[in-house]
Amino acid sequence: MTEQAFNLVNDGKGGQIKFPIFISQADMDLIEKEFIVKDDDVFVTTFPRSGTTWTEQMVHLLVNNGEQGEQRLTDAVPWLETLPHRPNGMLEFLKTIKGRRLFTSHLPHPLMPRRDNTTAKIVYVARNPKDVAISLFFHDQSKGGYMGTWEEHFQLFLKGDVHCGDYFDHILPWWEASQHDKNILFLKYEDMKNDHAGSVAQIASFLDISATPELIATVVTLSGFKSMTSTPTTNFNWIPQRADVPSHFRKGDIGDWKNHFSAEQSAQLDALFAEKMKGTGLQFDFGDGVLLP
Repeated sequence: MTEQAFNLVNDGKGGQIKFPIFISQADMDLIEKEFIVKDDDVFVTTFPRSGTTWTEQMVHLLVNNGEQGEQRLTDAVPWLETLPHRPNGMLEFLKTIKGRRLFTSHLPHPLMPRRDNTTAKIVYVARNPKDVAISLFFHDQSKGGYMGTWEEHFQLFLKGDVHCGDYFDHILPWWEASQHDKNILFLKYEDMKNDHAGSVAQIASFLDISATPELIATVVTLSGFKSMTSTPTTNFNWIPQRADVPSHFRKGDIGDWKNHFSAEQSAQLDALFAEKMKGTGLQFDFGDGVLLP
């Protein structure tokens, strides 16, 4: 098995997790030391492959009254963890942002910048782990240099030995925090897919944006799969990846895992899910009408 290259980063709990090779402990230290959260900041936060880009687009459009603008989405909603690598450095880049600042992040809860008494908002999106696992496998093949098999990658996922660490260690602290922090909106990818317009309206309300039916309709259209994959500012064609992979976006379906998982793999993840989720009150739609645990 040919593994990807990673950097180890402190997880905020005395351990370490894997981050992409272009994100280092020094980057995390700089963000912790120098990034100051503002009251009207918005963070779209997810475990990888959980609807991150899709949610970024919805937030970007809502904040900008349905206007896409000429910026690439990666500039309109920059990735927090990569800010230290911006031209002229993080602080100079932050000075160039006009209006309400929007960021995306894959950071676990303990590593997020301190919000203290600010009113900054976090939109956290979680997706069922089976679809995350298969989407992450294809992503790591296309962009991360992973050359192993699906079965090998699946076992890495079960052990939490993938980008951003353990899936359950990521989503559960965010779920718990959302139960008592009114400035965290915890959404499920599957609910968003099943009610796109309702989710846009929910995000707008959370961000204190008065969204007209016309604005909601515009956001739904421009954050649709067809629009995002065909628009140069949102299709991520500027991100290097393997030549035989046609797009940053794969399918975005609920339940695509059924086309790839063996019965044994499904049973393994079911058992782990039931163990980890017991007593949390958190359930997911796996695309086959079954909510676990």
